[in-house]
Amino acid sequence: MGWAELEPSGPVVAGSVGTYTLTYHVGEYGIDDGGTLKIAWRFASDWGRPQSEDPAALDYCTVTTEGPGRISHRWDPKGYIRPWQKCLVIDVSEWALSKGDRITVVYGDRSGGSPGTVAQTFLERTFEFKVCVDPFGTGRFIEIEDQPVVEIVPASAARLVVIAPTRVVRGESFALGAKVEDEWGNPARGHQARVALEGPDGLEGVPEEVVFTGREGGVRRIPGVTAEAAGTCRVVARSGSLQAESNPVVCVDGREPFAPYWGDLHGQSEETVGTNSLEDYLAFARDVALLDFAGHQGNDFQITPAFWDRIGRGAREFDDPGRFVVFPGYEWSATTPAGGDRNVYYLDDGRPIHRTSHWQVDERDDLDSDRYPVEELFSELRRGGPALIVPHIGGRPANLRYHDPELEPVIEIYSAWGQFEWLLEEALERGCQVGFVAGSDDHKGRPGASYPGAASFGVYGGLTCVLASELTRKGVWEALKARRCYATTGQRIDLDVRAQDGARWMGEAFDADRIRLSVSVTGTAAIEEVRVMRGKECVYRHPESVERDPDRLRVVWSGARIRGRDRMARWDGSLTLSGGRILSAAGHAFDSASEGIVERTCNRVAWRSVTSGDDDGVLLDLDAGPGARLRFESEIAAFEVGLEEVVHAPWVHDAGGEGLQVRVERAPVGRGRSCRFEYAEAVPATGGPHPYYVRVTQIDGSRAWSSPFYVGS
Repeated sequence: MGWAELEPSGPVVAGSVGTYTLTYHVGEYGIDDGGTLKIAWRFASDWGRPQSEDPAALDYCTVTTEGPGRISHRWDPKGYIRPWQKCLVIDVSEWALSKGDRITVVYGDRSGGSPGTVAQTFLERTFEFKVCVDPFGTGRFIEIEDQPVVEIVPASAARLVVIAPTRVVRGESFALGAKVEDEWGNPARGHQARVALEGPDGLEGVPEEVVFTGREGGVRRIPGVTAEAAGTCRVVARSGSLQAESNPVVCVDGREPFAPYWGDLHGQSEETVGTNSLEDYLAFARDVALLDFAGHQGNDFQITPAFWDRIGRGAREFDDPGRFVVFPGYEWSATTPAGGDRNVYYLDDGRPIHRTSHWQVDERDDLDSDRYPVEELFSELRRGGPALIVPHIGGRPANLRYHDPELEPVIEIYSAWGQFEWLLEEALERGCQVGFVAGSDDHKGRPGASYPGAASFGVYGGLTCVLASELTRKGVWEALKARRCYATTGQRIDLDVRAQDGARWMGEAFDADRIRLSVSVTGTAAIEEVRVMRGKECVYRHPESVERDPDRLRVVWSGARIRGRDRMARWDGSLTLSGGRILSAAGHAFDSASEGIVERTCNRVAWRSVTSGDDDGVLLDLDAGPGARLRFESEIAAFEVGLEEVVHAPWVHDAGGEGLQVRVERAPVGRGRSCRFEYAEAVPATGGPHPYYVRVTQIDGSRAWSSPFYVGS
């Protein structure tokens, strides 16, 4: 079948721009007139898409041959077998290629002025250019024996991160984590630095500095810290120009029935459609993301019997009660009409997998264990031991026409695929009594710290906080079953919502004529607003009036194209100010280094941006007189608005789609990083039970959603 070589073949820095030449040497069979060569990348990869239209632009790609056959090439994002879908397809025509002829592919060909091609932004031990050939034009492709492989390594350190537990008991020891990341969110392995740490008075055991020698993998775990005084504190880290602050740590005098633990229950590794191995995945969750619990959810139709055994073995070996909890499970991956995507978790080891199909599993000995559509899965799992199902939206949405209240206590409303409040609303409209969780659905080998990169994923991966009696499988399981949990957009926001003077915990269902909510929020940034929701209706906002900066403008675009797979909305565009000057411009809520402001002048700002249900935007400091106007232009929306129209209230331009809109407003200021308030109302006498939940929005765009109380009969 021939062989291939890649130059250069050494390590590639994540997100770097370069030129790579892949040479395929035609094998014994040759390639006949009508034959084809394919060079494929994994679905999850965000290596720059090869283009052959503009020799001066990024990712310009050329394909040539020295043989007599004429070749043509094209890019096909679904050109080969999952997970190797992203594919350069090279067809031979008008004659044939013989043994020893060569096909040369230059990714990032600079001969016409292109700066090169942009490498994948996340780490991979063996990034593979999978080469396969159909010598006879039959449609059957054979992969060559030795594939060209490079390692993707981190860029230089660009960010410090400090992670701490959310709730600690005074006098009890706990651990901090300090890590360095590159601009793409990869742990900056090999980074050497001294990092100074500073904790407030009353926080003991925090070293004055930690030293990164380059052998720690970019992460240092710091045990033996204690808080000697009740209250909220944060730890600050500094190294050169880099500075970071930990999530809030709330120290309490005594142990409560439940404590908060953070996890990411959703992602997969290279054995299905992700990156790096199952063992790498779990080690990252525990040692780099510093999670308390995790799950690995590979697509069922790719999980071989051997890999299912390995998933179970990984869950057993990594599960460490009190430190790190792992659930065995899989992603039941049906077409949407048959139920859509649902994650299945088991409490106990040794349970069977019930696939939707054996679509990519060659072994057929256990075909009779498949369960399809979702009603058959429900029936099977109700007969077995403890199981839990979480509907979610990945490529395909879960279909909430099907719901089992016994098996499905929670739904996933946020992941790296996007923010899905419409799924939350649909569940409540259908009368499903569910709690809310978030995860990453990570495909990049970074569960719990899943940055979107530059391709299929639009937002930073989410996290779930459970309020559990203990950090064990049983403790986390009981919290999820009881809906005693909340979802965030990936930040460790401390959210405590209780009802009936503290007697009812988040997620409970009870009958009452009047609900009394106590809400406490401690954020990772200033809090913009906290909404109390009754179903789809906001019944209270805190603060009741939003303080705004009269000299700063915020322009925010948000939403998704559709609810299905191709939901990501591209907002690349610009703002032009007439009748004034733009004094400064800053990005708002951009998720990736591939997004942000790309140009700014005294009257114009341009950006690159995608949204997937979330918000992105810009903050503008203006010097504008009467009659000043702002012109917004992108492929999705174009309009003009006078600044006098946004003095008293936000101005909103509806752009269709799934909540696509642009909001122009005086920038909210925020009122500190913590708030407490109470809210009470009479519960409507009809239409119950009524779901009451809290949605937190920080000034940086981050969010948290409590699981609802279900009140009334």
